Amino acid sequence: MRTHLHLKRLIKSLEIQNQELRQLTQQNEDLEHRVAERTAELKQALEKEKELNQLKSRFITIASHEFRTPLAIIASSSGILQKFSDRLNEERKQEHLQTIQHTIKHITQILDDVLMINRAEADKIELHLEAADIVDFCHHLQSAIAESNNQHTINFSVDLGQETITNSLIIQFDKKLLQQIITNLLNNAIKYSPNHNLVNFSLTKADDKIIFKISDHGIGIPEADQDNLFASFHRGSNVGNIAGTGLGLSIVKKCVDLHQGEINIDSQIGKGTTVTITIPYLQPIADQ
Repeated sequence: MRTHLHLKRLIKSLEIQNQELRQLTQQNEDLEHRVAERTAELKQALEKEKELNQLKSRFITIASHEFRTPLAIIASSSGILQKFSDRLNEERKQEHLQTIQHTIKHITQILDDVLMINRAEADKIELHLEAADIVDFCHHLQSAIAESNNQHTINFSVDLGQETITNSLIIQFDKKLLQQIITNLLNNAIKYSPNHNLVNFSLTKADDKIIFKISDHGIGIPEADQDNLFASFHRGSNVGNIAGTGLGLSIVKKCVDLHQGEINIDSQIGKGTTVTITIPYLQPIADQ
């Protein structure tokens, strides 16, 4: 009888110990899981910090270069005006003043691009749709850019389909964001085509899509760089001394995403680049 009671107590004690062991095992597994999660979070944070540091480094390198040259130009022109104003005729004075104004505009654009990408990264840019004539809008941008780049010709074409009789189409879009998209792409096409003066810009309506296509015959984008096309401050390895911040396509991509659109880039070294932007065809609310 005593042996039986002793055996029962022993079994009970083993069951308790076994239960405690299972609890300890579960706690250990939970702890290992939390440690693994925390390790992954720390690794991700370190990678993010490394990425941010690389971005900062690229920004400082690019910005210092992009600012140094225009500031030197401003200093040179203003110095000439200050020291030799009495010897310069009116035409030469105007040339130096225009150089200063153009250079200030260039610096302002760099700062605007940096602020734009910063707001986009912080999700502080919203889509504001309004009804307007997309053909007139594109034609106005094409004309404005062509006027400031008289060495290149921008060939603008429109195909709205057979159902549209006139070259006019009222749709809903965000004017500021679409201006960023088209202006950046046209300026890129011009900038990276130093030896070819023709840029093609087309606007097409296809079913429920609006398609913008901009193509050039410039230097092209190396295949190795194409995976990082939309990374902030990234520039192609073949740009040489062509000025730029590496923000243009990054801004374009974010503006296209806000329009719930798509961007496709086809590029070959020495043959040129074609960028295709597709956004939804949104009719004015009254027409829907």
